[in-house]
Amino acid sequence: MPADPGAERLRCHGVPAEPAALRTLRHRLLAWALDAGVPGDRAHDIVLAGYEALANVADHAYRDGEPGRVDLDAALRENRVEVVITDHGHWRPREDEEATIPVRGRGLLLLRASADHTDVRTGADGTVVTLRWDLEPVRG
Repeated sequence: MPADPGAERLRCHGVPAEPAALRTLRHRLLAWALDAGVPGDRAHDIVLAGYEALANVADHAYRDGEPGRVDLDAALRENRVEVVITDHGHWRPREDEEATIPVRGRGLLLLRASADHTDVRTGADGTVVTLRWDLEPVRG
């Protein structure tokens, strides 16, 4: 299925958890998915959910000037795409999440609606978000 045999995996570790770097990572994820032969509509689902998870890192994992990094691992195996996003921070709710009129807070719903499988695990060493999509078998 991959158009380029080297396109089966994307690894980006230690990326600064700041908007400009995360936008660049979003573009790399889209290019990787398309180069790997993922159909366009699925590639855009992958990028939508992946970028939402990355934005959550910037919003929740690192605060008060704390330098933050994020790791992204994407792999295509046997008609399945898996994207794992890992931070090494500590989840904290944003101040605006405590407002009486919620203006945010739909990130996990978006992840679950965009991916076939979503797993979010938080712990003392950070948060790991695993997203999976099943792809249609290739017909020859």
